[in-house]
Amino acid sequence: MAGMSGVRLRGLQAAAHLNGHLAVCKGFDEEKGRWLVQLENGEEKAIKNDNILQVLEPGTCISLKNGEVLHITIGRVSVLNQMEDEVREALLSDMDQFSMTHELRAELNCPDGWPQFSVVLTGGAKEVAAAHKALPAVLKEYGLEIPGPSAAAAAAPAEAEEGKDEKEEKAEETVEVEGLVMKSMERRERPSRKR
Repeated sequence: MAGMSGVRLRGLQAAAHLNGHLAVCKGFDEEKGRWLVQLENGEEKAIKNDNILQVLEPGTCISLKNGEVLHITIGRVSVLNQMEDEVREALLSDMDQFSMTHELRAELNCPDGWPQFSVVLTGGAKEVAAAHKALPAVLKEYGLEIPGPSAAAAAAPAEAEEGKDEKEEKAEETVEVEGLVMKSMERRERPSRKR
């Protein structure tokens, strides 16, 4: 695991109230044999490797320093590695332009040895919030679609309407993950084996 990667805490017994909390991993403490993580409230903890969930859902946000730093999980590093050099350079150029437009620092965060990458927004809390809303549109041009705040707000009324009809009619749902399209269907009952 690498420094400055997003993680979720789990399985803690002495501090069970922290289970499920998001944090940013700052690195490994050799003396303690634990990972040093910073929680969203700024508190730092030393956590065992077994108590850290290393892969987060795309769009997961970790807000630090009262909203002045926002760590947004985007997806797997393999997606970036598969980009043509020209496309990746264009993405980096667009991120620089995005930084200037929103008057903050926006950077791709790809820690060594980490399977996911993120975008880290750093600036004033208002600028970071505004840039967070605009980020999905910039990334979409490169096939990096993440659930953004604007998409979530638009989907909320539609989801409420769908919830009414969901019980009456179960439609097939397709989910795309890293180019693999899967169809979600009803559970099938399988006969038990008798020995």
